[in-house]
Amino acid sequence: MPIDEVLKRLSNYLDKGERKKKVHCEQIDTLLDKLKEKESSLEKKLSNEKDPDKRKRLKIELKVVTAQRKKGRKRRKELNAKCK
Repeated sequence: MPIDEVLKRLSNYLDKGERKKKVHCEQIDTLLDKLKEKESSLEKKLSNEKDPDKRKRLKIELKVVTAQRKKGRKRRKELNAKCK
């Protein structure tokens, strides 16, 4: 196999990795937006709910979503340099 072809294949392989990283960052951004919407929705439901059992369930669900957002923001911050 000629050296030019090997270099071309290697270049294509490395470019695919960079595109994949960028797509991954966009997916994280989309997911963070959805989690933010879900968090605000849960907060609204919690403020309107009177039943103690349902309030407890909503609080737990809200804690889970908040933790997921926090973890996602941390990961996005780690990838920030790679995503530009």
